[in-house]
Amino acid sequence: MGYRWWQRHQREQAIARELDEANGEPLRLPEHISPRLASIASQAHQLRIELELPIRRVRAPLLSETPWARRQRCDEYDAALYEIRLSIWAWLRSLQRLDADERRLLAELGLSVQPFRKLLYGCDRTDDVWEQVLWAEAPDLDMMWAELHRTILALKRFEHALASAPTDPYR
Repeated sequence: MGYRWWQRHQREQAIARELDEANGEPLRLPEHISPRLASIASQAHQLRIELELPIRRVRAPLLSETPWARRQRCDEYDAALYEIRLSIWAWLRSLQRLDADERRLLAELGLSVQPFRKLLYGCDRTDDVWEQVLWAEAPDLDMMWAELHRTILALKRFEHALASAPTDPYR
């Protein structure tokens, strides 16, 4: 029991350190980018912070679980995944509201929504949304952490690219 606790504690501490490194201070955006793009960049930073919540909230069990404890952990995982997807969809909707020039600037900076699709359409615990089994399939926390970390880094890249956007001399 003590070893399993220590192993889980070390894993959680390593993840917390990686999250603190990835989600540092928000960047100071240059004044030459449009207010919409500045809003997109600040929303990207907020989304990075929101993505921390599920990985900090859902924990691996120390001992073998009862069916009810596993069902509760699966429900927490599913709820956290739902919140993540809702936040990402809201951010993607704000990207769709950009005008053609702002979208062109994003394309010139090499930014796209492709890195976020795996988190939106993957990471499901099971294919059956109405799963009615005694022992529910346990969530794969390592896969979830890998996808969240990849998405956090993609959002950070998005924010850095907007912060380093070239100045338009004709503006």
